[in-house]
Amino acid sequence: MEKAARRSHVMRYRIAFVDCDPAQIVHFSNYFRWFDTASREFFTACGVPSWRDTERTSGIIGTPLVDAQAAFRNPATYGEDIEIESWVEQWNTKSFVMRHEARRGDTLLAEGREVRVFAERESIDPPRIRAVRIPAEYRAMCA
Repeated sequence: MEKAARRSHVMRYRIAFVDCDPAQIVHFSNYFRWFDTASREFFTACGVPSWRDTERTSGIIGTPLVDAQAAFRNPATYGEDIEIESWVEQWNTKSFVMRHEARRGDTLLAEGREVRVFAERESIDPPRIRAVRIPAEYRAMCA
């Protein structure tokens, strides 16, 4: 297990009316959607090719989620601009821990923690996937 250096990426988003519940507060599920999007945006910012490209070249189809947690600190509503900062907190052999912080200015709205794996399709049963060792070159690009 290796603690990662903190290279991060910030994704900006304007909250839409549809992101809110009847009380006009962001519905919790949207934070998970934004964290998932921010995860891919992090890898894009690091120079990792699209998952379509990596599947063609190395068989890797992406980084499926195996565990997700969130803590909701302050409410947000539509029309507000937020930033989601994402980074890899820890690299393991086949999995990694990704962290996210959603902020409106200096106000922390939510914190997320995800465990993800790099995966490829099973050769015998292609709809099934399996975790693979994290490619050293992708780790290096994101360090």
